[in-house]
Amino acid sequence: MNVFTKIKSLRNKNIDNMSLSSINNANKVKNWPISYNAGSAIGITLLLEMLSRRSLTEGLGYATRNPGMFLYNALIVLFTLSLAELLKKKDFFLVLISIVWISLGIGNFMVLGFRTTPLAAIDFHILKSVMSILHIYLNNFQIIIIGIALILTLLGIGIAWKKLPKKQVYYRKAFITAGAIMGLMFMMPNVASETVAFSGDFGNLADAYEDYGFAYCFSTSVVDRGIEKPDGYDEMSMEEILRKLSETKGMDTGIMKPNIIMVQLESFIDVNHIKSMRFSENPIPNFTNLKNDFASGFLTVPSIGAGTANTEFEVLTGMSLDYFGAGEYPYKTILQESQSESIPYNLENLGYKSHAIHNNTATFYDRDKVFTNLGFDSFSSLEYMFDVAYSPIGWAKDKHLTEEILKAMKSTAQRDFIFAISVQAHGKYPKTPVDLNQKIYIQSYMEEEKKVAFEYYINQLYEVDQFVGELVETLSKVDEPVVLVLYGDHLPSFDISNEDLDNHNRYQTEYVIWRNDQPIKGKKDIETYQLGSYVLGRFGINQGLLTKLHQNYSDSSNYQETLFMLQYDMLYGEKYVYNHEEPYIQKTLNMGFSEIGISQIKEFEDEIHIEGYGFTPWSKVYINDKEIETTYKDVHRLFIEKRNLDEEDEIRVVQQSDNKQVLSQTKAWRFNRQIRRTNEKRLEAE
Repeated sequence: MNVFTKIKSLRNKNIDNMSLSSINNANKVKNWPISYNAGSAIGITLLLEMLSRRSLTEGLGYATRNPGMFLYNALIVLFTLSLAELLKKKDFFLVLISIVWISLGIGNFMVLGFRTTPLAAIDFHILKSVMSILHIYLNNFQIIIIGIALILTLLGIGIAWKKLPKKQVYYRKAFITAGAIMGLMFMMPNVASETVAFSGDFGNLADAYEDYGFAYCFSTSVVDRGIEKPDGYDEMSMEEILRKLSETKGMDTGIMKPNIIMVQLESFIDVNHIKSMRFSENPIPNFTNLKNDFASGFLTVPSIGAGTANTEFEVLTGMSLDYFGAGEYPYKTILQESQSESIPYNLENLGYKSHAIHNNTATFYDRDKVFTNLGFDSFSSLEYMFDVAYSPIGWAKDKHLTEEILKAMKSTAQRDFIFAISVQAHGKYPKTPVDLNQKIYIQSYMEEEKKVAFEYYINQLYEVDQFVGELVETLSKVDEPVVLVLYGDHLPSFDISNEDLDNHNRYQTEYVIWRNDQPIKGKKDIETYQLGSYVLGRFGINQGLLTKLHQNYSDSSNYQETLFMLQYDMLYGEKYVYNHEEPYIQKTLNMGFSEIGISQIKEFEDEIHIEGYGFTPWSKVYINDKEIETTYKDVHRLFIEKRNLDEEDEIRVVQQSDNKQVLSQTKAWRFNRQIRRTNEKRLEAE
C-alpha cells in the first residue's frame, strides 16, 4: 500500500467517524424532546402573532418589543408539543398539534377580517348559530375553498396517521421535559408580576390579545370560565351585604308605573363623534334630537365590533362581565342551566309581563333557551314576522320592530316590559357598492374600499334612525304611559381608535330615555350594567338586590367588591342572599305574538293546501312528526305535494329556524276526522 492509498484510507475513516458522530448527535437531539420541539414552538408562535396582527412585520415586532411575553407564548405551544413525546406515534401527534395551532391562527385571522374581537374558545360554542349567517360573511367561492382546505387537511392527517411510524417512548425524559416546561410557565408570571406583560387585565379582549399574545389569551379562554370565588366570601359577609341593601329606601308607590320598552340598536353610534368624518348630512337626525332634548349620556359597553349578547346580558341582569372568564358569553355557559336576577323577574313582582323581540333567528346565542332563564314570558323572533324586508347584505330591516312592539303591548292587559334587539346595521360591511341609491355620502378623504364600506354603514344607520323616529311617533299616540330606552350595543367592526373619537373611548355608545306623556331630562354617563337600574330608578322602581346596589352604592368605595360577591353568590355560590334557595322559576316561553293555526286542509290533483292563519316563510308542514317539503304562499296558505294520507295521520304546522330547530308548533290536525269532512263539504258546494 503506497502513501497516497494510506492517506485516502485514513481520510475515508475520518469521514465515516464524523458521519457517525453527526448521526449520533442528531439522534440525541431527536431523543431529547425540548431540543427537538423548541424550534417548532418558536416558529408556530411567530406565525400565530403574524396572523393575529394580520401583518408579518407586526408579528416580528411583537417578538422584539415584548420578548418575555413572546417566549411565554412559545412555552405554552412547546408544552402542548411536549405531550406528544408521551405517545408512541409521537411524530403524528407533533404534526396534529401543530396543525391545530396553525388552524386556530388562521381562524383568528379570518375572524378579525369580520370583527374587532379575536377568536376565543367560546366562539366554538356559537358555531351552530354562525352557520346560519355564514353566507353574509363569505361568498360561495370562499366557502368552497374553505371546504376544500378542510378536506385536504383531514386527508393529510389521515395519511400522516398511516405513514408516520411508532417510536420508542422515553418516558423519563418526556415527563422531565413536560414538567420543566410547566414549571417555567408557572414561574414566569410570578417572577414578572410587577411588569405590564403579566398584569392579567382581561377586561378588553382585543387589547389583551395585542398585549399578551394569541397562545396565552386563547388558552386562557379555554380554561377561564365563570366567576372565581372572591376573597372573603362567606355567609357572614353576604348577610352584611343583604342587611345594607335591605336598609335602602323602599319603592316610590306614588309614581305611576309605565310600560317600559328598551331597544338595543345593533352597531349604533353617533358617527359625528368621529373627528375626521364629514357627511353630506347627519345620518341620525332623530337620535340626535332625542339625546339633545331628553335624558341621555354615554354608555360604556363590554365589547367592540361584536358581543351583542354580552351587552344585553349586562343590561338585563345588572351584572358586570368583568368578573366572568376571558371572552365568555354567559348566554352560552351559566344561563344555559341557571336563572338569574333580571329586569323581567324583578318587574314580575309588580305585575308586569315581559316580552323579547329580535328580527333575527331565535336560536342565535341560544336566546330561545336563555330567555326562559331571564324571566321573559314571550319571544317574537324573525321566524314569526311577516313580509320582512332585508338590507342589501341580508339582514332584516329594523322597521319591522315597531309592529312587533305594538303587538306585544296589545297581547296583555297589564303593564309590559319589552326588550327589542335590532340587527339591520350589522356587518360584514361590503367593500364594493351594493346600493346605488344611497342617500348620504362621506365628504372626507378615505381609501376607496373603506369609504364604500363606511358609506354603506352610515346609510344603514340612517334607515335605523328613521325607524327610531317612526317608533317614537307611533308610541306618542299610545294612550298608556310609555318609556322608551334606546342605546347602541357596541361600535361597528371598523378600525376605530380612541384617538379617532372626540369622546376618546371606543367602548362608549350612547343612550336616550324618552317618555310619551312627560319630558325626562338629565345627563349621566353610566356602565351598561347600570342602565336597567338607572331607568327603573327614574320611575321609583327598586326591585332586585342588584338594582338596589346600583341605585344606592355606585359611588361607595366597596361598590365593585360588593357587586363581585353578589354575582358569585347568585350564580355560583351558596345563594346566601336567597337563604340557600333558588328564587326564580324557569319560564315557559310563548313564541310569537300572533296565533298560528290550521283552519282547513284541501286536497287537489297535484297538491295539498294547508289553510290557516299566522303562517310565515319559516312555517313548515309536519306529518306524523316528519318534515314535509313546504311551499309558503302567504300568511294563510302553505302547499305540499299530493300524497296518500292514512287514517289517524297527524298534520301540524311548525315554526322552524334555518338550522332546523323546532321553535313552536300548532295543535295536531287529524286526517280522518277533519280533512275528509272539509273535502266533502267542498265537493258538495261544487
